[in-house]
Amino acid sequence: MESLAVKDLSFTYAGAAEPTLRGVSLRLEAGEFALLTGETGCGKTTLLRLIKRELAPRGARQGSILLGGRETESLSDREAAEKIGFVFQRPEQQIVTDRVWHELAFGLENLGTPEKEMRRRVAETAQFFGLEEHWDVRPDQLSGGQKQLLNLAAVMVMEPDLLILDEPTARLDPIAARSFLSMLERLHREMGMTILMSEHRLEDVLDRADRLICMENGAIRLNGAPREVCARIPRQGALAGALPAAVRVWQGTGGQGSCPLNAGEGRRWLAARTGASKPEDGETRQTAAGTRNRGKLPARSCAAQRAEPKREDSAALCLREVWFRFSREGKDVLRSVNLTVRQGEIFALLGGNGSGKTTLLRTAAGMIPPYSGEILFFGKKLKDYRHGTLRHEGIALLPQDVQTLFLRGSVREELRDAGLRPEELPFDLSGLLDRHPYDLSGGEQQLLGLAKVLSAKPKLLLMDEPTGGLDAAWRQRTRAWMKQLQAQGMTLLLVTHDAEFAAETADRCGLLFRGRVEAVEEPGAFFAGASYYGTSVSRMTRGLLPGCATVAEMTAALKRQD
Repeated sequence: MESLAVKDLSFTYAGAAEPTLRGVSLRLEAGEFALLTGETGCGKTTLLRLIKRELAPRGARQGSILLGGRETESLSDREAAEKIGFVFQRPEQQIVTDRVWHELAFGLENLGTPEKEMRRRVAETAQFFGLEEHWDVRPDQLSGGQKQLLNLAAVMVMEPDLLILDEPTARLDPIAARSFLSMLERLHREMGMTILMSEHRLEDVLDRADRLICMENGAIRLNGAPREVCARIPRQGALAGALPAAVRVWQGTGGQGSCPLNAGEGRRWLAARTGASKPEDGETRQTAAGTRNRGKLPARSCAAQRAEPKREDSAALCLREVWFRFSREGKDVLRSVNLTVRQGEIFALLGGNGSGKTTLLRTAAGMIPPYSGEILFFGKKLKDYRHGTLRHEGIALLPQDVQTLFLRGSVREELRDAGLRPEELPFDLSGLLDRHPYDLSGGEQQLLGLAKVLSAKPKLLLMDEPTGGLDAAWRQRTRAWMKQLQAQGMTLLLVTHDAEFAAETADRCGLLFRGRVEAVEEPGAFFAGASYYGTSVSRMTRGLLPGCATVAEMTAALKRQD
């Protein structure tokens, strides 16, 4: 039975010269899990918001959208609210109440659900999603992953016919993202839920989906079973970078055998290709540990000519025994943090949601002072910078929520306020100049935020999830301009959940756990020993092709073996 039908849908934003969607048509059967992917700005978010009519942007629309054979415009307000559920990219944007159980009950209360039925549905949903222990907790005390799970539960308690998700894992750490995706898989397999989800990060979700839909320039280019679509995507095409690491290595080494869709399948494919038996877990860990202890990593033999980090004597940023808490009675968020970021290097800090990464950046930027310890910026204590001189002398912060940087009604006005001309930017925003910043996709908002921050010409650039919401092509462009900034003498400290981006880009990586930096190593050593925060390539190759952390490294190593 058909659940969703989109027929010849075109859409042009108010005031825009060109349409964002061009004749989009797709059908989803009841109980189908479909993934929607494509480059930043290709129209994914616009399409999803048009399906959920309460979120539809202003503009001219042509074509039709049907849910269960009925035009969505013909649904009553109640039907539209409960039949189509929507989960946003940023968890905080969707939470509206002050307690977990209030959030679960909020939608049902607004629908006028009888109290007895509401209590039953809220109780069942809380248990299914593992939220019972957080029942009376304030949502702002939850981790990012828990907040997103709460958003999903608050939608599912209304028992929708169609669940729409717009890059729901973009703000989650790898472990939280996998937990969230596992819950989606349960809803799909156990509850028969129809799911349409847009995502740039296909690594951990592609093998869970029934269908992969690829968009390009506002139109659907490919649509079918994931393994079949992956085999049809050109290796050098714009969509190739969005594919899981196993698929990209398979493509890059000749496409021998069946296309693997995840790290597990990639590991079995690699074992068969190299004629090796899969090592036991203990042997795998011993191999990784031995690799680290020998000091000379095999990664250097298969690395794609990674540049050695610069090692100046003076540091751009130094944190010494830094402690921070938000209130006198609160818990310590940063605990005896010691971290040195060298001049001219790119340093990537990884860690789970709630581990203190954002707090560390804000502390390093001088926005919130620690209650103990000291912070030095190019050898001078941070507290000695007076009257705004810290901003003028070179620290800038790109926040995770870039919308906090936007003050004007159009991209053109935002750039003008920052003293920027579109043609001077390292990326093209010319087609967005008359759009409101809030009408941009998550990736486009990220690019506009980057432009505004770079206008300060900082010596130290702090970035909170700089690749959040960006597609694979834009992540590579981001890596390229970060390397350009580094070559010009800028120091960059970023916190990220994107392990592959960190492996490809950073000179050194660190892991923040419970407010303390537990490990600082070069990428080869860091990811050789990491399991849950490792890259897909490091998990695929451990014990079989040691030391590889990126697709380029693994592909080069296999070609040398051939």
